[in-house]
Amino acid sequence: MDTKKLFPLSMTGAAIMLLGGCSLLPSAPTQFQFPTPNWTMSKLFEVPTSKPRTTPAGTNSALPAATVSPTAPDCVNSAGLAGETVPNGTFMSPGSAFMKTWTLKNTGTCMWGKGYALVFDRGDKMGGADTIPLTASVPPGAVYTFAVNLVAPAADGEYTGYWKIQTPQRVRFGVEPDGLTAFVVSIKVTQAPVCAAQDRRPAENGTALQATYAVIEPVLDSKLVEWESPLEYPVPHVALGETANGARLGLRWDRKYLYLAVRVTDSVFAQETSGAANLLQGDAVELLLDMDLRGDYCNSIMSGDDYQLGISPGYLPDPSLQSPAAYLFYPLGKKGPVEFDVSAALTAAPDMKGWILEAKIPWSLFGISPAGGESFGFVFSVADNDQYGSIHQDGILSTSPRRTAPPNPMLWGTLQIIAE
Repeated sequence: MDTKKLFPLSMTGAAIMLLGGCSLLPSAPTQFQFPTPNWTMSKLFEVPTSKPRTTPAGTNSALPAATVSPTAPDCVNSAGLAGETVPNGTFMSPGSAFMKTWTLKNTGTCMWGKGYALVFDRGDKMGGADTIPLTASVPPGAVYTFAVNLVAPAADGEYTGYWKIQTPQRVRFGVEPDGLTAFVVSIKVTQAPVCAAQDRRPAENGTALQATYAVIEPVLDSKLVEWESPLEYPVPHVALGETANGARLGLRWDRKYLYLAVRVTDSVFAQETSGAANLLQGDAVELLLDMDLRGDYCNSIMSGDDYQLGISPGYLPDPSLQSPAAYLFYPLGKKGPVEFDVSAALTAAPDMKGWILEAKIPWSLFGISPAGGESFGFVFSVADNDQYGSIHQDGILSTSPRRTAPPNPMLWGTLQIIAE
């Protein structure tokens, strides 16, 4: 079929081919924070809905603003550690600035809100603030990412800081199982170089991927005729949450566009978001790109040349309810809906049930025009929602086993642009 120009949110047309139906069966959700439109403090959690959504979800995709928490003497404060950045034992150069985050799940019965804060408890403070207030109300069962800006000490050695949550009544608590255990940040400072700029990320970040030159421009029709069969690269790692999906990826390029094709095996297709900032709370794909790999190779925090792009296939069982859409989460100054060509389809083959997505992404979106031979930081991921009728994410499949939330460019893989 012919490719059509697609416009996120207010699209009037979509290049969609419906190849078959899909079985929609519920499963138990696993909650965690993703994505991160404001980089550090976006909190997403499951919001049930009775039918596919066709309007922006607004506050349905994020926790509400913090409100005053009552004393509530009969409720219980407890937390579980759902994820963190900067693994314990990370090597740092003296004076290095970094951000440590802990994503915690409210496992108690109290609502966390105004008056709750992240507080330094003991150990090595590393320049952190004494108190960092919550900015949202966190009901039981939801998650929240606490973040603190730190600086590695000047002297060599091992440093550990202990942090807790403090209630409005100034009672401190940590994480399960006993509720007393502080969550920690632990680093090793050394004068020796711990990072040297290269043109390729280490193998433990995932296999380096290659985009070969598109001698024939791929037709976006979800048939994958112009692509190798199977597509060249597996998407093998469950980086966050839980998912039983499988996926394979193909990449091509020319001087105007980056082309991608992905085939996802998925027994339950669920994409019922607004197609905007919450689109990764449904079945969708994500690209992380560092356009200056060597220049900021040792930077663990996203900068202005790092991009987080989500692409929704739309609501494939009934494309009239939602067309394909794309949303740029980062850089913050450019975030919002973006335009390019997308084709998507369900597949009904018993041994390959799932969906296909093809995209033609202009390089101008990333501010470059490649000539061939370049290397970029890169991660490709597939978001999975197995909760039909809900805005929710069960897990994420990725080309990098070290894909984190918030994204850390030092843990991304590599995309090599192969010359003609």
